[in-house]
Amino acid sequence: MCEKVKFVNTFSIYSLCSYFFFHYFLLQKLENLTELNFDNCQLLTRMPDVSDIPNLEKLSFEGCNRLIALHDSIGFLNKLTLLKAQSCTKLRRFPPLNLPSLEILELSFCSSLENFPEILGKTGKIKKLRLVRLPMIKELPVSFQNLTGLQELGINDFDQLNSSVLTPELTYFTVDGCKEWKWLNSKDGEGVGSTVASNILSCCFFSCNLNDDFFSAGFMQLTKVTRLILWEANITFLPECIKEFHHLDDLDVIFCERLEEIRGVPPNLKAFRAIDCTSLTSSGSSILLNQVLPCF
Repeated sequence: MCEKVKFVNTFSIYSLCSYFFFHYFLLQKLENLTELNFDNCQLLTRMPDVSDIPNLEKLSFEGCNRLIALHDSIGFLNKLTLLKAQSCTKLRRFPPLNLPSLEILELSFCSSLENFPEILGKTGKIKKLRLVRLPMIKELPVSFQNLTGLQELGINDFDQLNSSVLTPELTYFTVDGCKEWKWLNSKDGEGVGSTVASNILSCCFFSCNLNDDFFSAGFMQLTKVTRLILWEANITFLPECIKEFHHLDDLDVIFCERLEEIRGVPPNLKAFRAIDCTSLTSSGSSILLNQVLPCF
């Protein structure tokens, strides 16, 4: 039997929860309900239609390891501010989202999830987003750009990423374990222009399979960064165009074992780290050594 907590505006289940019970529960008169919490309900396999709960503000079903399907109505709750679905290990598909009030979205550790949800319309209230251990998602949709208020984005272990994830207000961007990065231009992706990432201050790539193509024309989208980290990249040089990065004062290329040459140095650089860059010689770094800056 399920235990009920704070039934007036909130419903939480902390023990057994079956689809039959949940469906029966949703047939009741629930127009005043603002919060549903089904975290760790191991018998919940399908999320039914929730369109009859128009005032729902918070919906959480984290750790529901037998959950395999969500009703599309979840994506059309106009007042929903919080949606948590972490660690639903059997969930394969997430419906499209048209949630103008959404502030918190958590999808990490859904190891079977095959798609990041399409974002229908502008969604400007989500400020931070982390996407961790989602091995079945190969890339993010172009509609990711509709997260217009996103300021901090952290992504782990994606096969493919491109610059469409650099939303207009993004200021802190961190990627760990990306296998392929691609800069988009107007021919590759609709609405992706050269200034799309103009607000980024901190850009960090850890253990990503970056090569010299990273320094193509799209690289100039990062000219306002103050911090740039390229750990364990497969780059062979730092480009001359980095001299145009007038705001960059912290540059880190630790463990870039193939790095051979530094062709340009940001004019206001204060800290440079090149630990274990085993291919970098004194001649290849001469342009840097002619400048005075701390090295850690």
